[in-house]
Amino acid sequence: MLVSIVYMSRAVVPFDDGALATLLDDSRLRNEALGVSGLLVVKGGRFMQLLEGPAWSVDDRFAAISRDPRHGEVKSLIREDIERRRFDGWSMAYRSLDDADVHTEPGFSPFLSGGTDFPRSFDRTSAAWLLKWFRDRELHDL
Repeated sequence: MLVSIVYMSRAVVPFDDGALATLLDDSRLRNEALGVSGLLVVKGGRFMQLLEGPAWSVDDRFAAISRDPRHGEVKSLIREDIERRRFDGWSMAYRSLDDADVHTEPGFSPFLSGGTDFPRSFDRTSAAWLLKWFRDRELHDL
C-alpha cells in the first residue's frame, strides 16, 4: 500500500542555498533507498513537503523529520492512501535572493516560479491545492 503525507514546518536555524543543496542531496539518497519520492518546497523559512511511498517508509521519514532539531512546528496536514505515485523522482523548489546557481542543482524544481503545473491526475487533489497555496503566499519566518 502506498501513502502520501503533506506536512509543513518552520526552520529553526537559517538555511542558505548551500545548506539547502546539501539537504537535497542527502534527502534524495536516503529517500531513494527507502522507496520514498515527493516534493519539498522551501520558502520564507518554511517547509512544505509531500512524501509518498510505502506506508512504513513514509511514516519513518515523517517521524525522523518531526524529531529533527532543524525543524519546528511540524504539522501533518494530509495523510492519504494513494493508488500510484504522483512524483516519480525527488524534487525540491526554493526561493532565495540569488537563484542563478540553484537551477543547476539536480532535482531542483521551478515550481515556485509558477511555471510548473502538476499532472492532471494530481492537480485537483487536496495535496495539490495545499502546495499551490504555499507557493502563492508570501511567507516570512516569524
